[in-house]
Amino acid sequence: MHYTQLFRSLREAKGLTLEELSRQARRHRNTVVNVESGRPVKFKTIEELMLKMGYAPNSSEMRSIALLWLEAISGLPFSRAETENSARKSIATYRSTARQAAKRLEETISRAGLTVEQIGLLAFAVQHPEALSILDKVRELASTLATDGATAELKVAEDR
Repeated sequence: MHYTQLFRSLREAKGLTLEELSRQARRHRNTVVNVESGRPVKFKTIEELMLKMGYAPNSSEMRSIALLWLEAISGLPFSRAETENSARKSIATYRSTARQAAKRLEETISRAGLTVEQIGLLAFAVQHPEALSILDKVRELASTLATDGATAELKVAEDR
């Protein structure tokens, strides 16, 4: 079933005409027509109309409309059981991998004996890789200056 068909059947089940719903929702009649004809509409618009028809935000009707609307705009068959099962497996795998990565990170930090400040600096560096590039340039410059400074001191000493 398409969300447009479900929306229309839910509106009719409440005994509402297009005009009555648009009046209740304080929307133009064409808004309701657009929903029922499958023209592009934001889900927020559909949700507002559903609420005005008396469907709760967490109702099975609202969930069904949301799922069917998402299918229509994405082209993915979310309402099929096999799609849901596949998505749940992917999410579980991702969560497991994320937990393992967090555990490895915690162990590495513990072994390295990093302070809270050092961890904060690492987090900053990860979020701002350009800062590391600047730091590398400063290190190169300091190294060059240190080498040039030692050479200059030698020349001064030799001149005496």
